[in-house]
Amino acid sequence: MVERHGVVVIGAGQAGLAMSWQLRERGLEHVVLERGRIGERWRSERWDSLAFQFPNWSLSLAGFAYDGPDPDGFSHHTEVLARIERYAALQSAPVRENTQVLSVVPAVSYEGWIVITGGGTLACRAVVLATGPFQEPLVPGLASRLPLDIFQVHSSRYRNPDQLPPGGVLVVGSGGSGAQIAEELLEAGRRVHLAVNRYRRVPRRYRGHDVLWWLLAMGVMDRTKADWPDGRMPPTVLVTGVRGGHDLDLWRLRANGAVLLGRLDGR
Repeated sequence: MVERHGVVVIGAGQAGLAMSWQLRERGLEHVVLERGRIGERWRSERWDSLAFQFPNWSLSLAGFAYDGPDPDGFSHHTEVLARIERYAALQSAPVRENTQVLSVVPAVSYEGWIVITGGGTLACRAVVLATGPFQEPLVPGLASRLPLDIFQVHSSRYRNPDQLPPGGVLVVGSGGSGAQIAEELLEAGRRVHLAVNRYRRVPRRYRGHDVLWWLLAMGVMDRTKADWPDGRMPPTVLVTGVRGGHDLDLWRLRANGAVLLGRLDGR
């Protein structure tokens, strides 16, 4: 039996729930499918100390502006999850949890789509993919050729320094996650080697405003990959929300003891 809907939204994080709000406001029938629980990545793929890297005022979603006491503060990831859950409850979002989407294919006999899940098949006129840009961990092929006694963990499964065995640590990747984890490991007294790729340093605050305020004001956040001359978007802005928020400087990490390496060349 095929279940029919107007729109199927895949993913019940911030994007999926915001889309659900917009669809409901327009009177469009829909269902939101979530492979785990609402806000799953904020539940199971965040390390213990992680705080949202941008100010609380930026946590506003469609129909749900930030209303807390500290708009310029930085929420712990558990607070972000609580806010997402509150948003879903506020709008009574039609979320179907623990529903893994296996495939999405064009319908043959009508204009629309067939969504195949682990629990059944859905037909709809439109599909919205709200799963985010980093659904699967990116692990270099070199990892499978390392000795078995070398402990390996992806950032989505990293929790805290005590999780790692004694000894030095190689952090591969100098984006937001890699730089923040490297900083935490250094503060825990670990010997850290950091494999660095493209790097861009920006101040956390300038003339009384957070860097995100400036990026929004300049229209940078509205650009797509196609808007950049060479098709390459600039490196990630390295900032953290830990301890009231600060910018991350790889050279400061080096001064604090990290060994900066080049880009990992192992496929």
